[in-house]
Amino acid sequence: MESEEQLSAITKPRVSVACLQCRSRHVRCDAQQPVCIRCSSEGKTCEYVKSRRGGLNRARLAERRRARNGDGAITGSPLDTSPESMASGRRVGQEHRSPGGSHSSLPLGYSVRSTESETSDHDETYGTPNSITDIQFSSVAGDFLVKLYYRHFHRCHPCVLPQSRLQQHYESTPGLESLKLLISVLRFIGSLYACPDLTPQLQEKVIEGLQAAKQLAPDPFLVQCHLLYSIALYWSTEKVKAREEIDTAIQIALNLGMNHRQFASEHGRGDAVLQESLRRVWWQLYCIDAYYAAIKRLPTFPLCEVDTDTELPCEEDEYESGSIPTPKTLDDFDSREFGPENQTFSSFAYLIGATRSIALALSAGAPDASNWLSPKTIAEVDAIIDGWFLLLPKSKREVLKEGNVVDELMFQAQMAVHANLIALHRPFARLPFHPLEGISSCLVEPPKRLPVKDSETVHTQRCLQSIEAQLQLLVLPVQPFHRSPFTICMTAAGTHTLLAAIKVLFSGRRLAVARHQLRLVVGYMKTLAKVWSQGGRNLEEIQSIAQEVLSRKTEPRQPITPETDSEGSGSQKMPAADTEPCIEGLDNWSNPAMTLGTPDPLSTYWSLNNDFQPDIPVWFGSY
Repeated sequence: MESEEQLSAITKPRVSVACLQCRSRHVRCDAQQPVCIRCSSEGKTCEYVKSRRGGLNRARLAERRRARNGDGAITGSPLDTSPESMASGRRVGQEHRSPGGSHSSLPLGYSVRSTESETSDHDETYGTPNSITDIQFSSVAGDFLVKLYYRHFHRCHPCVLPQSRLQQHYESTPGLESLKLLISVLRFIGSLYACPDLTPQLQEKVIEGLQAAKQLAPDPFLVQCHLLYSIALYWSTEKVKAREEIDTAIQIALNLGMNHRQFASEHGRGDAVLQESLRRVWWQLYCIDAYYAAIKRLPTFPLCEVDTDTELPCEEDEYESGSIPTPKTLDDFDSREFGPENQTFSSFAYLIGATRSIALALSAGAPDASNWLSPKTIAEVDAIIDGWFLLLPKSKREVLKEGNVVDELMFQAQMAVHANLIALHRPFARLPFHPLEGISSCLVEPPKRLPVKDSETVHTQRCLQSIEAQLQLLVLPVQPFHRSPFTICMTAAGTHTLLAAIKVLFSGRRLAVARHQLRLVVGYMKTLAKVWSQGGRNLEEIQSIAQEVLSRKTEPRQPITPETDSEGSGSQKMPAADTEPCIEGLDNWSNPAMTLGTPDPLSTYWSLNNDFQPDIPVWFGSY
């Protein structure tokens, strides 16, 4: 009797089309499209020879002819592919190539390296799709655009149901229009990663769906639609529209009562996974609203003052497996210092805790407000953030897990907290603001007046520690495509401060290392900019500032003390201790010799190291 392996080998269909990469190397290719498994695992560009039949085999050609002779719609697919809608999609595609009006997505067929096993994006062999009419959407589970969403975006903002559960809910409620719209949003976001030629058509479907949704009864799926679409719009340079979308999501969520504990149980249909998703939607909405405020250092944001007792999310593997434990509460988290030694919370819960800490920091005021620059205020915020760090269990401090898997939520939380620490301490540090930093869309305009600088060494050390902590996170050996686009602005906060340190503090080997670290940051942002056009603009801003700062670094280094008078020696005179220096032009860009004090004791919790890591991550090798 033949073994199962032999039967499998006999029944497995022979692949007649191989990609160019596999063909040139004379290795076996599974011909999965748009990216074969071998190219995906090795991070190579996967391309196929354009078929004269459009890449369709005879069976698929016959199936498409039958569909065209019928009503043109595909049964079971929430995406309408009627000729009328496709004509509209083509018009949109002719007008623009990406949501932001500029094409910066990955080239068609580009693959990213992943440590997870990749699955087929198509059930059959297709040619390169130029229009959504060329794609047969049979189910949510087999939809390659939805798979792209889950593979690259979902882990950073995991509020949507796991893919298998989403399929089940779609099948059980095929007439739910808000769920159909959500799937259209997921396809739109997925297309940004590998199919930019389809993005305009898919965005048009989303716009049509959102317009029709105004007539629908509000539900949690609509909150997800507006929230996710807001993120995509913001990082595609449509910031005004992004704000409108998240405001709509907030209004629907508050009207539904999603900020209350009982909402998930009352609307979860007895499904523990759906209830968990509803809790996640609320907290994801809170975090994104806070991110938008943090980018511009706004003292508050719409959800900051909203009372909530919504329970906290569980761990990601529990969510994906469907084994949802009894949810923990905010009260549990806020009293964790009194809990048992082995008590731990989910990564999502720690991200929420970090975001709430940042909200308290933002509430201190704007950068030019006196209470923002008060040492007492800074000390209070430091206590909050340091408490968050010190109570992190070891499993959460270590962002890189076994198998080169990154805990994306802890990565995001630590990047955000360090960006906030830099913003708090830099006005007090010997790291002057450059006037050109005002062009950055990730930062507010540099303050015109700075405080009396007391304990400069301490504040400078805190800034440098947070910069190093961010750099330690960036060298993790995983492709940055999986990172949240919000980490672009978090990285920018450290990069601007690193440039100031290069200008006025570093010398010798430390200066050379810092220049390499700057290249690391540029490489990281370049990678994300291939997907998110706003990231490309942020990168151009940093490059412009860096060119100006580094091009003026020509004066010799020399010790400068506050007592030195520029009239007698030609050196600059430092501001007196009781003055409030006004930052105008480049007058304050000096090169004081400085020796930093003993590192902060919290450095052990941040795994800091002043030496640049020689083992450059795999993803950085292409730059």
